[in-house]
Amino acid sequence: MRFLAAAALAALLVAPASAQQLDLIGTVELPTIPRPGADEPRDPDSVGIPDVVGGSDVWAYTANDGSEYAIMGNVEGIAVVAVPSLEVVAQIPGPTQDAPFYWRDIKTYGSFAYVSAEAYGPSEGLQVIDLRGLPHHAEEIAVVRGENDRLVSSHNLSIDTVTGYAYMLNSDGNEIIVVDLSDPIHPIDVSSVPVPDSHDVFARGDTLYVAEGRNPTFSVWDMSDKMNPVQMAQVTVPSPGYVHNIWPTDDGMYALTTEETVDKTVKVWDLSDLENPTLVGNWLGASRLAHNVQIDGDHAFVSHYSSGVYVLDITDIENPVEVAHFDTHPENDDAAFYGNWGVSMPTPGGYLYTSDLEGTLTVLKWDPGSPNL
Repeated sequence: MRFLAAAALAALLVAPASAQQLDLIGTVELPTIPRPGADEPRDPDSVGIPDVVGGSDVWAYTANDGSEYAIMGNVEGIAVVAVPSLEVVAQIPGPTQDAPFYWRDIKTYGSFAYVSAEAYGPSEGLQVIDLRGLPHHAEEIAVVRGENDRLVSSHNLSIDTVTGYAYMLNSDGNEIIVVDLSDPIHPIDVSSVPVPDSHDVFARGDTLYVAEGRNPTFSVWDMSDKMNPVQMAQVTVPSPGYVHNIWPTDDGMYALTTEETVDKTVKVWDLSDLENPTLVGNWLGASRLAHNVQIDGDHAFVSHYSSGVYVLDITDIENPVEVAHFDTHPENDDAAFYGNWGVSMPTPGGYLYTSDLEGTLTVLKWDPGSPNL
């Protein structure tokens, strides 16, 4: 294996007020495969898909010695890339079976990475990756299938690092499985949260947020008693697309959601009164197709397919303002599934990692004080 280092809807777009800098450090091309059917005529009314596929999620990891790594899913498993050198220090195999898509989601807890996989082919369960050998190596040390194989296929997981619990979609998407990480090498699934459908979860403390996909709703749960979760709110999205992901602000008073549907906005929700959540803001980038949003302090980070990655200032939460942008797919801004699929949170060293469906890891340096727009 060889690795190579290397404006529509104007009413919704707000001119940048204080632009910031995203500098390219470099890119790494990870394993991909030709998409089956790529050479066949495409329905002109369908949303475009790349001819070469393999990339999925990306996560930022900082080791105990302060060294930083990007961990990215690809068609063959998980790549661990040292930053800023861009050296691929480990490639951990995952289930493949030559399936055209493997959506791998990655989170870290302590010195371990936890990887879920959902695919057109077979999956194997929650992979536990030991990162203690970095920078020299990383390795899979366990695979957890869960009770009745309910963790074998999972699109997404979230870990609350304070309480030491992970939350994973089950194989059918109609439950969120609660996983105890108190023994990080031997995770145990201990309970579940019933949901009508699910696509993405976020956990902080004893609060769980669920994007409920086709339902189309999102819900908020009190997880103080892991055996008896209590739904605190369920919100129906107006004129919905596919309710794709949700991420709360640091204080939990607001949340942003995406719908991975053309012309459906990144929405801002006031959650200060969970008996009456309110839609209070919208934003959308040039390609009109947002994938995921994450929040860190006063900034939101949006992976936006063919438009690349956006950084939004959410100091005025009801009016997000674009302050930085890097286009990982400069060929066009089509409303299609090309380009940026995932974005990490900013690292202590100021790096930001993005992953493209076409298998490219992009490493950026984020300087909040310098203009680039």
